[in-house]
Amino acid sequence: MGLYSIKYVKPKLLLNAGYPSSGNTSLYYTLWSNNYGHGGNVKESNYLLHIQSPQAQKNREKLHQRKKKYGKGIYRPWSLPDSIFMSEHTFDKKPSIDNYISYYVKLWRDIDDKYQSLLDFSNSEQQLTEKFMMSIRDELLKYFDIKVVMMLRDPIRRLWSVCNRKSLTEGGTPQSHMEFNDPYLSYIEKYERYIRVWGKDRVKFIINENFYKGNMQPLSEFLQFPISPSYVDVTHLTLVKNKIYSQWCDLEYKTWKYAYKNMKWVYDEFENKFGYIPNDWASCI
Repeated sequence: MGLYSIKYVKPKLLLNAGYPSSGNTSLYYTLWSNNYGHGGNVKESNYLLHIQSPQAQKNREKLHQRKKKYGKGIYRPWSLPDSIFMSEHTFDKKPSIDNYISYYVKLWRDIDDKYQSLLDFSNSEQQLTEKFMMSIRDELLKYFDIKVVMMLRDPIRRLWSVCNRKSLTEGGTPQSHMEFNDPYLSYIEKYERYIRVWGKDRVKFIINENFYKGNMQPLSEFLQFPISPSYVDVTHLTLVKNKIYSQWCDLEYKTWKYAYKNMKWVYDEFENKFGYIPNDWASCI
């Protein structure tokens, strides 16, 4: 791999392992607006999942369409209109770790004078298996200083947000989409999986509710870079099929109680692991 033989200080690459509807977009925007990191023209490439799962490659055509639509820098305010897009040397070839590395090495040359880190905020990264991550770990660490951040939101409210979104996109009521065998329910399983792969010092979870209150200290200490609250309500309102959808949808007590009965183990699991339950969790208020 002569392309990467140039000697230089390894750039930082921050991977996002947060579940959907946890505040990941707000976190990305905050890091970008603080000049900490950038991911290029796309926040979520899901490229590592394409390498792991051949069936996921069928979604590549959708990404091509996004490229055509947003390639001029109109996709999100953090787009880099003049930077390389994960396309010609990446999406148009068979997904591989070499192409993934190539993209971020080239992107770093575009942004290293303005930012501290590269960002890959693909939500699909929480689907990566331990076996797959171990298979690419050493190769990635040759070229990047890897860290992993996980935004954790109150489990019931995160699930309720997902259900509200599905009710708009798929029909039905939010309650009809509540599933308690969802593999996304356990935060601890995924946290420990990433710890085993990357090591404890490289993995950090951020509590969503504290983040939205403006507490950036845990994040700043982990990144060793001062982060200020910035546009943290970016996901408060989203347009879905021409309807306004709020991720902070009202949750009736009866629905919350039903969900808590089925999800109490998620809170117990967190408390058993860390010795506490975050403020604002396990409450309908």
